[in-house]
Parts: sequence; C-alpha cells; structure tokens
Amino acid sequence: MRAVVLAASFGLLFVSAILSPWGQRTDELLFNILATGSEAVNAAAGILRSGLLLALGAVALVLGVMALRRSQIWAAVALATMCAVSGALSVLLRDTLLVRPTYDHAAAYLVNTFPSTHATLTCSFAVTILVLWPYRSLQERVVVRSGVVLTVILACLANVVSYSHRPADVLGSVLLVGFVASLAGTVAPRSMAPSTGSFHPVD
Repeated sequence: MRAVVLAASFGLLFVSAILSPWGQRTDELLFNILATGSEAVNAAAGILRSGLLLALGAVALVLGVMALRRSQIWAAVALATMCAVSGALSVLLRDTLLVRPTYDHAAAYLVNTFPSTHATLTCSFAVTILVLWPYRSLQERVVVRSGVVLTVILACLANVVSYSHRPADVLGSVLLVGFVASLAGTVAPRSMAPSTGSFHPVD
C-alpha cells in the first residue's frame, strides 16, 4: 500500500510540477528564490552536494561490508539492489521516459532534469545506513536517524542552491527512492528491517 501511495505521489508531482504550465512556473519561482545567491554560495553548495553524497556512500559501503561479515548477506544484497534499481530507474525516467514540455523559453534550463539522479543516490545511501546501522540503544537510534535525515535535507537543498536541480527534481527523487525501498521491503521484509544489534526495542 505504501509503495502504491508513493508511486501515485511521484506521478502526481510530475503531472503538476512538470507537465502543467502553472506547475513549471511555481517550481521555477521556488528555484529562483533558493538558488539566488552569490557565485561563492552556489559554488560552496556544489561542493557540499558532492561531499555529502560521497560521505553517505562511504558510510553505506562500510556498513554493507560489516553486514556481510555478520552474515547479513540478504540484507546487504537487498539494499545494494535497491540502490542500483533506484539509480537506474532515475536515469531511465529522466533521460528516456519522461518529457518536459517547454512553456517558457526564459526558464533556467529547458531540458528535463526530473528526477535528480544525484538526489536519488543520496536518498538510497541514506536508507541503506538507516537499515544497516547496528543500533545499540534507543538514544543512538534517535541520533543516527536524525543525523541522516538532516543530511539528506541539506543535500537536497544543496542540489537546488548549487543551481543543479529544481525543487521538484529532488522531491521526485525522495518519492522514487521511497517507492523502490517500499517494494524491497514488501519482497524481503526481514532484509529491509533496521538492524538492532544488541538493542531490542521491545525489551
């Protein structure tokens, strides 16, 4: 059910923000508000955008290796597949399946950039971290989850401020990863369940 809702939300976002003239203008307005800064700010946001993706990817990779060493093979495989499918689907949708109509030739850029593959990978790595992190206490789980969510929000903002993507692009990526992760959770619920390590919330 969750996957259906997320897929429908993705489709609704595409129709409203990309296919409709008023949606494009609203998206462009938000884009101009968030990305209107000095060249130094835009450049710093671009560096942050790449740095956060690399950092999340490195942590996800380390946790994947640790999961394999703990014999959590199916969890590692499920999450690696989720990341690969999300990234491939993002590229396929952006470059082949989805078309952006041109209503305003004065827009920032006319090519379709929905969804953002960069944001898609960022969110995929974040989901991997949330699932594979070996939580040892309730407090640690709260801290890690809060940190990951804030990092994703910062990365999505950096995608816009750096003049790389419109707001609808990054929101579409969040919904896309949520959809793929929900499907993975339906197919392999135990593999997609967050690790608790020595921490058991029901105790």
